Amino acid sequence: MNIETLVAGIILIGLGFLFFFNNKNIAKGAYQFYQKIYTEHNLKFMFRACAIILFAGGLILISRAIF
Repeated sequence: MNIETLVAGIILIGLGFLFFFNNKNIAKGAYQFYQKIYTEHNLKFMFRACAIILFAGGLILISRAIF
């Protein structure tokens, strides 16, 4: 079992959960900063998509570390 890959996968899953469940708070803060470029609705979608990518990457890394 590759420990470095396992740790990286766990970190990615943790970041994925952070983005997935905290996307409203992140979107509100980022919306104020990028008010002219992005809309709040689009930021919620982008952070949720980022969470899914991080979660999937973490699962792939963990599965490679275990098997």
